[in-house]
Amino acid sequence: MFPWLDILGVIISRTVALYFSPTFWAILALVIFQYWQMQRNQQRMFGVHSYSILQQVFRAAGYGMLGGILGSFIMMVFGITLNQLGLNYIWPVAIALMLINMRFLCFAYAGGLVAVANVLFGWPEVNVPQVLALVAILHITESVLIAISNRYGAVPLIVKKEDGRLVGAFNLQNFWPLPLVLLTAVAIPGGDLPGGTLKMPEWWPLIPTSLELNEGQRWIYATMPVVAALGYADIAVASSPDKRRRQSALHLGLYSIILLCLAVLSARFEWVKIFAALASPLGHEYLIQRDSQREMAGEPRFVPPETGVMVLDTIYNTPARAAGLQPGDIITGLNALAIRRPVDLALALAQAPEEAWLEYVRNGRLNKRQLKFKPSGVLGVILVPNGDEQVYAEIRTERFGLTDWLKRKFGR
Repeated sequence: MFPWLDILGVIISRTVALYFSPTFWAILALVIFQYWQMQRNQQRMFGVHSYSILQQVFRAAGYGMLGGILGSFIMMVFGITLNQLGLNYIWPVAIALMLINMRFLCFAYAGGLVAVANVLFGWPEVNVPQVLALVAILHITESVLIAISNRYGAVPLIVKKEDGRLVGAFNLQNFWPLPLVLLTAVAIPGGDLPGGTLKMPEWWPLIPTSLELNEGQRWIYATMPVVAALGYADIAVASSPDKRRRQSALHLGLYSIILLCLAVLSARFEWVKIFAALASPLGHEYLIQRDSQREMAGEPRFVPPETGVMVLDTIYNTPARAAGLQPGDIITGLNALAIRRPVDLALALAQAPEEAWLEYVRNGRLNKRQLKFKPSGVLGVILVPNGDEQVYAEIRTERFGLTDWLKRKFGR
């Protein structure tokens, strides 16, 4: 029987210990810097920011712990070991790909290319099924973290579409420090196992190491704590941030499960290896291109309505956030005064008492909420752009990152 609880206990204890390591704090410092940059960019565009950096960092650390425990557990179930992952090959390839396009800094591309090279040329010496399983499990972990993050990491933007329109959007970015507990295979003389060793069932590991043992030796597996990081970047123009995250998490999860199944099959059938290795980068690229093109081709969600004013986002620690206003809500009244344009909202706020009733439409349904204003009298909403803003981001649909890069370098 698989020692589920014992394995989980080992992972949790090792994970907690990693939070006291200098490496973890160095990665957390990078995470803090990324969120600080995001907040600074939002301040420059809107003059305010919609979240607390401290809250973002606590959430990143907490979600990172959950992701690390989940990823470590799945890797242990499948028997993924550090011995033949070829990280010393994958990282240089990932960095080289990053020079082409930042989004290629992903193990789906680098790990897939290393696996393809091994299948075709026999070099570098890596365990292809384990490399692909590592890629799949990291992306399963990422898909779960994306799904549970909700509005955390969603930063409002004003973007200029290719047709020249200024519309509201959300830059979806998350960074998580990922404390992992991985296995390393160690050959020992046959005989009695060392004290404290957990006995594993006969079917384990699902993806065995391809290293050879000398006569009279056997494998034992030791745990090795490693601190990594995961990142997620996307944009929501035609969808709400929550819907966009759910779609991304679902599609990434399906891709990861398919890749993991191919990795297991490739450990048993040699001919599957090339298809599994190609599925890693090509499947990931197809997923990104398909989702991005659909999002950019859709009708923008955050544009001025016919009547009322639409909320793009709310500011941290304000009456609007406390009242539960969400992106896409349309404010139609404040304290019995009709709101048809932004100027109406400004006039109503100037006359509003300390307590007032706000009327807004969400998904076609009229709602009312009581507001309690602070002495500043600020409501705390960022409205969708009206089209004459001076600060905005310009986005273009990128179809073939590598092809475009080659054309820029060598084309005339």
